[in-house]
Parts: sequence; C-alpha cells; structure tokens
Amino acid sequence: MIRKLTETDRDSLLKYLYVEGSLNIFIIGDVEAFGFGRDFQSLYGEFDEDNNYVAVLLFYRENSIFYAHGRTFNVEWLKIFAKHDFKFLSGAQSVFDKIIPYFNDFKLQPMYFCEAYTLEEETINNEYKAIKASTKEHCGKLYDILATIEEFGYEKKTKDEYISGKLIALKMGSTLFIEEDGKILSTVATTAETTKSAMVVAVATLKEARGRGLATILMKELMREYFDEKNKYLCLFYDNPKAGNIYKRLGFKDVDKWVMLKKE
Repeated sequence: MIRKLTETDRDSLLKYLYVEGSLNIFIIGDVEAFGFGRDFQSLYGEFDEDNNYVAVLLFYRENSIFYAHGRTFNVEWLKIFAKHDFKFLSGAQSVFDKIIPYFNDFKLQPMYFCEAYTLEEETINNEYKAIKASTKEHCGKLYDILATIEEFGYEKKTKDEYISGKLIALKMGSTLFIEEDGKILSTVATTAETTKSAMVVAVATLKEARGRGLATILMKELMREYFDEKNKYLCLFYDNPKAGNIYKRLGFKDVDKWVMLKKE
C-alpha cells in the first residue's frame, strides 16, 4: 500500500530513515524543518502487510528523492510520480537501476556519496581567515563567485533571487568563505542540516585562485565546526575523482553511489 504521509507518521518515518541516515539526509532535513502538509513539500510511504515501511518518496519543490531500504521498486509508484511536476529525481544507485528505465526523458548524472565523522588532516594554514557568511552583502558576493561556475547553474537565477534564498538557507546550514581585496576567492557551505548531520554543498574557488589550497582550508574549518562544536557528521556528493581524493584525505569515506535524474 502506498499513501500520503502526515504528521502522525513523523516518528515512525524518521526511525525508518535514520537506519541509513546519511543517504536520507535530505528527506530527514526536510521533515525536521518543514514537516507535513506544506504546499511545496509532499511525502509518501509504501507499507507491507504488517504496516512496515518499504519505501519513501519526497517531493520538495522541483526535486524528488526516492528511498527503499530493501532497494526495491514497486511500479505502483509511477502513479504517484505522474501526479507531480518535478525536474530532478535522485537516490541510491542500487535502487535506481530499477527506476531509470521508466524515466527515458531524464538525463542521468552518476555521483559518489560519502561521509566523515573525524578530520584526518589536522594541519592548518593560518595565512587565510575563514569568514562565516551572515549578511546580505556576503550573499551578494557569494553569488558573484558561484555564478562563474557553469555546472552549479546559479547564473540562471537573478542576483536578488539568489540573495533572498541564501538568507533563508543560512538558517539551515553554515557558509564559509575566504576573501581578498573585498572579493570572495573560495567558499563552502552546508545545507539540509539535521539533528545529527549536514550536507556539504557549493564547494567553489575562482579559477584564478585555484591551486592555493583555499577550498581545503575552508573544508577543515567546516569539519571542525561540525565535529567539535555541533557534534554532527558531514556528508557530500562528488563526481570528480580529483576532488574525491581531496575529500578522502580529509577523512571522508565512500558510502554508496548516488544517481540524479534531470528532466531534459
């Protein structure tokens, strides 16, 4: 049976999702932050004959995430997908191998999913100071650097749209940056922060500032903040093996392969 989830399902849903908390960080984060019955967010659950969870599907604005602990896919889910307008569908590759054939009009983007609980490389470069973003001015400068990186897609938003969204996002994670002569050279952020973890996103360095280890400095500061101050672990995605090696040197370990399907 597949049905829409409500506030009465909160505890049982989170218990199910936390079995693989890292893989479910986005769903957990959205449940903890926004709950149920919102116009921009819907959650569905599949249950067996004993009323145990089999799978969960989240729709959040233009995004959707599917999770099944047993890595199964019931074609009845296609009826739920058909009722929603979404551009992105993602989840663990081990279950998406069964889903991909039904979404031929979506482009496949494979990634690696990893997590870290400790910082392995402790040496600090004190030449640069990590600044924590907190103001509208900071957000404007962040847009200026992120809009230069095509794969992020920030250039498709206006600067005002980005600033408005980022000021809200600052309440759901942490953003650090290094600047020089009033210009941000490198930045890193977290999102989907839950009671136990957060997702690292938007790791970026201006092209002319690369090779100076700025992103590594920021990653170390971010890891210290979460491990030492917040007592939370970190997760991230990567598709660049070179970047993956840097993350692993800092203490991240691969958990699973992740797939994102993007509507073309």
